[in-house]
Amino acid sequence: MGRRSGNGRRAVLRVVDANANRALEGIRVCEEIVRFHLESPRVFGAIRSLRHAIARTVRALPVSAAELVESRASRQDIGRRASASRVDSLERLLLINCQRAKESLRTLEECTRLIAPMQTAAFQRLRFRLYGVERDLLRAVATLRHH
Repeated sequence: MGRRSGNGRRAVLRVVDANANRALEGIRVCEEIVRFHLESPRVFGAIRSLRHAIARTVRALPVSAAELVESRASRQDIGRRASASRVDSLERLLLINCQRAKESLRTLEECTRLIAPMQTAAFQRLRFRLYGVERDLLRAVATLRHH
């Protein structure tokens, strides 16, 4: 990671920590909407299983949870005050959070190239798995609209 490897590693860990949290939070929002709005047991099971797989994959990184938490600098995060946009439906909220999780998984995939290259493929598989779940989510939303 170059001359500033100590700072570079901390920056990578900050990115990993933020994106692991973002992916899990986004998936959790989707999971709750599926559970309470779409009420699809099959899609709920798939998305819950995916959330657990993401958490396991993050825990398997050669970085302790303490090291990830120590890398945080939430008070200094320049993205901290970004304003939230207005959302007009649960379906839209579902799609926004699915997109958030996909982007986070891609970021985790890329960052593991630097700190855990052997695990890069695991994040890639999770991202592609989410693509399939997203397809199922869209189908469930379409079914709900037609009833």
